Amino acid sequence: MNKNSNIGFIGLGNMGKPIFDNLNKKFSNIFCFDKDTSKLKKNNFSSSLIEIFEKCKIIIFCIESNEQIIDIIKENKIKKNTVIVDLTSSLPDLTKKISSYLKKFESHYIDAGMSGGASGATNGTLTLMLGGSKTICKKIDFILYTFAKNIFYLGKSGNGHLMKLLHNSVCHSIFLINCEVLNIAKSYGIADTDVIDVFNKSNARSYISESRFPNNILNEKFNGKSSIKNLKKDLKMMNLILKNTKSKKKYTELSNEILSKIDDKLNMEDFTNIYKMWDKI
Repeated sequence: MNKNSNIGFIGLGNMGKPIFDNLNKKFSNIFCFDKDTSKLKKNNFSSSLIEIFEKCKIIIFCIESNEQIIDIIKENKIKKNTVIVDLTSSLPDLTKKISSYLKKFESHYIDAGMSGGASGATNGTLTLMLGGSKTICKKIDFILYTFAKNIFYLGKSGNGHLMKLLHNSVCHSIFLINCEVLNIAKSYGIADTDVIDVFNKSNARSYISESRFPNNILNEKFNGKSSIKNLKKDLKMMNLILKNTKSKKKYTELSNEILSKIDDKLNMEDFTNIYKMWDKI
């Protein structure tokens, strides 16, 4: 892999578009695709999946899940030494199966869980959690550092996605407990802004209190740029992982129980809206 290798990018959503923009600033040999062709036309892009798999040795996916990735891979011709980078949040077991499938073509699969949200994608400061061949990860890190500030190699295939789910479980649980205690505080006449100020000057501080509440919730913008559906999906996957371990799953089960009470009709709402609907859950 070198700076002249063609790069394919698939998925121009809330995370994908800013990641692609950062790549596009640095590399001239980049191709992209989105199933919503209006996004391609809007940005004067014209790549197709066929063209990407034909021309690109490195293909980065930033779509909903790797269940979609395996379908795309099987529908296209895989060339020898192709590297697939998967930025989705997905089940590690399927990740391992896709990795094994690609080995038949002497190609590679890197699962790359990411953290930092849309702002991190825009600023090129994401944290990546990688699983797969360490040698391949090192060969492509000059591409990944275009949109990431911190990269952690976590071992075998699937470990990057596992780390992402562990990370998200903690973040979602912290978000939900913050929603609960802020609503309790309000019932006692304590302003939510005061609660967050106290948290941020004490041991209760977190990314949720330092960034999410001030920047996306207390200002009533409710624009965290991730859906309630995504939170439900992450915690359901974490529950499946816990079924295969001896670990008790009290917090994950409780978080799932809370989210299951939210009507599926609201799944596409921004997840930050959970705060204002808390008393109805």
